[in-house]
Amino acid sequence: MEFLIVGLVLFLGIHSVRLIGLRGPMIAAMGQGAYSIVYSLVSAIGLALIVYGHILAHPSTAVWAPPEWTRTLALVLVPVSIILIVSAYLPGHIRSALRHPMTLGILFWAAAHLIANGEIASFILFGGFAVWALLTLVSAYARGGSFATEGKWAADAVALVIGLIASGLLAWFHMELFGVAVVEFASDPYAPGI
Repeated sequence: MEFLIVGLVLFLGIHSVRLIGLRGPMIAAMGQGAYSIVYSLVSAIGLALIVYGHILAHPSTAVWAPPEWTRTLALVLVPVSIILIVSAYLPGHIRSALRHPMTLGILFWAAAHLIANGEIASFILFGGFAVWALLTLVSAYARGGSFATEGKWAADAVALVIGLIASGLLAWFHMELFGVAVVEFASDPYAPGI
């Protein structure tokens, strides 16, 4: 569990430098290039420790047994979150209207996993991301600002298609990637899939 916590502190900490007003002073002190290198290295190390720490901690102590409806809700929230994350990179109406679709997508992703998992390692992992995303969103919306363009419907369509395909692939390979099955199939090869 220690690796997971240290990874979260590193990853979310470096992603919070703007939130706590340190980004400008850090760039002024070390320059944009060095800042980008440090930011990338700390992010990569933090992410690696999160993955490694969660693998070591799994399975962890169960805190509660999530009801079945939480998994159903997660199956809806995760595709929405991925569509939002993809839309952050495209000049569509989604990005123009929401202004911070990536952070909102991370909040939905974290919340979906938080409600559908009842063990302590998941509470720490997804709870940490949810709190970070919520604080970042509140700060970002308080700062104001908007995109200069209104957005293009074609960009929204691309975000929707890419997001749905990525969600489908993640659900299909979730067991291989993360050790937890999202989509389960009957053992009979002729039985219809779920």
